[in-house]
Amino acid sequence: MSVYYINGQYVDTENATLPVSDLAILRGYGIFDFLRTYGGKPFQLEAHLQRLMRSAELIDLECPWDIDTLTDIIMETLARNSYDESNVRIVVTGGDSPDNFMPQGNSRLLVMVTPVQNIADHYYTDGGEVVTMNIARYIPGAKSLNYIPAIIARRKALKMNPKSLETIYRNDGKVIEGTTTNTFIVKDGQWITAGDRLLHGITRAEVIKLIESYATLETRDITLEEYYNADEVIITSSNKEVVPIVKVDDRVIGGGTVGEQTKRLMQIWREMTIAYAQGEVV
Repeated sequence: MSVYYINGQYVDTENATLPVSDLAILRGYGIFDFLRTYGGKPFQLEAHLQRLMRSAELIDLECPWDIDTLTDIIMETLARNSYDESNVRIVVTGGDSPDNFMPQGNSRLLVMVTPVQNIADHYYTDGGEVVTMNIARYIPGAKSLNYIPAIIARRKALKMNPKSLETIYRNDGKVIEGTTTNTFIVKDGQWITAGDRLLHGITRAEVIKLIESYATLETRDITLEEYYNADEVIITSSNKEVVPIVKVDDRVIGGGTVGEQTKRLMQIWREMTIAYAQGEVV
């Protein structure tokens, strides 16, 4: 059983509650961020908290906790749990409202710690499949609680391809991002990733650093045709890390096998996270 922080109190999961009058429930008004630990240490915590603050600004949500206070709460919540590696979800809700609509500046803070649950190993060795859909994220820079489009997209994608691991958003003929991931392609040895109209992932930022340490990367629009005809495709996120993709819709990528550029990146990523767990990098 996990221990959560719920607006000033540390409680176990069975006693973790939120008033039904909170605008997160009534109107879906709130934000969150999500990260994991390596060696028990939260990965890129400050970057995640800075993104949380940006999300609050973008949807005009009061977030009265500063980064130092949030860091202390998160570290204490982690200490009250005993998992080898943990997922950490930070949620800021809209709080209560007399008219059940307009925020009153009484936001609530939740920190939820759970054990890391990795996806199946075969996705890393054999690659995964994705489905693309024409969807535009609302306020793409904000990690809000509104995941209705993402849930609908995943449900539709799984009906189209039950083996699909992710749904990739495309808009105006351009490939943007996944429901919970960012995406990159390789063409003729060149890495490419989209740069606009997306949620800039913290894992994405670290992957960009790693790629640029040994190869070139171009940040620009990716057309759907380019995506279909890429030599290699990957998706990235905190909970999936770096996953090779070998099929997009009905198009096989790279002959259906994991490419050499992706293998190299995955190895470098693993070396980096091991070093992070051992305190050798920050």
